[in-house]
Amino acid sequence: MNDVLGRKQHRQQALLRLVAERPLRTQGEVARALRSAGFPATQATVSRDIVELGLVKAARGSGHVYAAPSLTTSPGGAERLRRFCEDYPVESQVAGTILVLRTSPGTANALAIALDTTRLEDLVGTLAGDDTVFLATTTAGRARALAAQLAGYGVRAATRKGTA
Repeated sequence: MNDVLGRKQHRQQALLRLVAERPLRTQGEVARALRSAGFPATQATVSRDIVELGLVKAARGSGHVYAAPSLTTSPGGAERLRRFCEDYPVESQVAGTILVLRTSPGTANALAIALDTTRLEDLVGTLAGDDTVFLATTTAGRARALAAQLAGYGVRAATRKGTA
């Protein structure tokens, strides 16, 4: 199972590189580009990847192409984060100046994108794995404040092991 998730992560990373390197206008073009890069991809796979990565259509030249979401403030960032937390379970735990978020396998990149586009004040940066996102803050107090703020979006505090 981990091999499948690893392939998915590599495919999604390749997809982000491809949309940054060349104009891809349709899901069919995206699927062909992924296949030529050595990744098996159907239209259904591409569609799911586009949603999970938060790819958007951006105006380029005379048309629109797929692009990674902007790192600037997105008016829909907070709403995207709220929807993500409604659709997937997210738990938080403070570890010093780092806030660790755990979510469903294969969804951490989408969560990190939602966090980045929300532009939370105490958040210095994000790092996403498969089911875990590390949120860097400058102090432990800011990490706790960020955890409290994220609770308003539906992020639950992790329950400690060994407690009921």
